[in-house]
Amino acid sequence: MPYYFGYGSNMSRSFLEKVRGVIPKKSVFGFLENHRLIMNLIGPNFIEPSFANIRFERGKNVEGILHEISDTEFNKIVASEGLEYQVVELPVTTSETVISAKTLIWPTDSDIELPTSRRYLKLLLKAARQNNLSKNYIEEIRKKKTVYYPILSEYFAIYAYLWVKTRAKKVS
Repeated sequence: MPYYFGYGSNMSRSFLEKVRGVIPKKSVFGFLENHRLIMNLIGPNFIEPSFANIRFERGKNVEGILHEISDTEFNKIVASEGLEYQVVELPVTTSETVISAKTLIWPTDSDIELPTSRRYLKLLLKAARQNNLSKNYIEEIRKKKTVYYPILSEYFAIYAYLWVKTRAKKVS
């Protein structure tokens, strides 16, 4: 079974199970050295302007969750995330060892931090708290800039949920 490192919405086990149809055999805290979390994956529109990505940066760490999943489940994640990401394998440090894990990175040279939707940021913060990520890291996430458009944001959130769920089911 491969290991997958989730650093965005995929830190949330309930999100993985309910939306992507992925049920990890095991999930543990881990971090990726010499990388940082950046909101620079350009979203589909002004309501969801960006999503999480990671970039190499010496001395920084990205905290997240290491999931043990099947190849089919990993393919569901890739299908539901979209072709924008590249699959890479990186060493993730856990409390017990270092494990080579697959993760997704959007390849770009851009260092520009874009605002993300308030909905998406809340999802990241909830997952970070549920998984006991460090207080400093949670504060880093909390400080990310957001956008919110009353009514439009709620409708688009429902559309996005159904869209991701449909893409994940196609791999089953």
